[in-house]
Amino acid sequence: MFRGYYISANGMINQQRILDVTSNNIANSKTAGFKSDRNVSDTFERQLILIRGRKNTTGTIEYRNFEKTQTDLTQGSFEFTERRLDAAIRGDVFFNIAPTSNLYEENDVLLTKNGQFNIDDEGYLALGSAGRVLSTDGPIQIGTADFSISNDGVITTSDGKTFTLKLSSVDGEDVLKKGDNMFTAENVTDAQAGNYEVIQGAYERSNVDISTEMTRAIEAQRVFDACSQALKQIDSINQRAASEIGKIG
Repeated sequence: MFRGYYISANGMINQQRILDVTSNNIANSKTAGFKSDRNVSDTFERQLILIRGRKNTTGTIEYRNFEKTQTDLTQGSFEFTERRLDAAIRGDVFFNIAPTSNLYEENDVLLTKNGQFNIDDEGYLALGSAGRVLSTDGPIQIGTADFSISNDGVITTSDGKTFTLKLSSVDGEDVLKKGDNMFTAENVTDAQAGNYEVIQGAYERSNVDISTEMTRAIEAQRVFDACSQALKQIDSINQRAASEIGKIG
């Protein structure tokens, strides 16, 4: 009977984790550059083999765990705004941001698909309060919103200044989220010319599919409820068994 407890509790914990991730995806469906997460499952017995070096397992039940999430870096659709400060990248390539917010580590270089830029008080091209946009030579002190961006990422201002956007590629298995639409990664490489296209006057939306996320949320809620009911029934059976055994004496 205790096995029934474990199975039901395991199911409730897993479905709660799925609901947490799915709810966060739905909440950020309108966040520019946001990338949805997916729960990655493992099994309890496989973890025992890994941790304790066991070669043989007992019983026939494997308990699933959802301890990890994986970020889906699939490209989102573009919103065309015709705003000069907006930029999007077609391709698996990211903008680089030097953080100025105390929410991030000082030495981090942040990667993002969010191209809703602005100009800060010192004339630098920035991404809100998160930090400053990087060129191949450092932060971009552009000083004006009168500029153009070529498809290969070269910024040219009306007074003749030029900057080349620093753009990076990463291994999709390697990224670590920093906030809603920022990332860091260990294996970062410079983007190769021809593998991307920078589009001025547009930004990338999130890649969240609302209908898919809602379906996942409904499924997870139903399984959670079923496990909860099973747990109540098992508890009732245990109480009854304890009561009947007491009468036998």
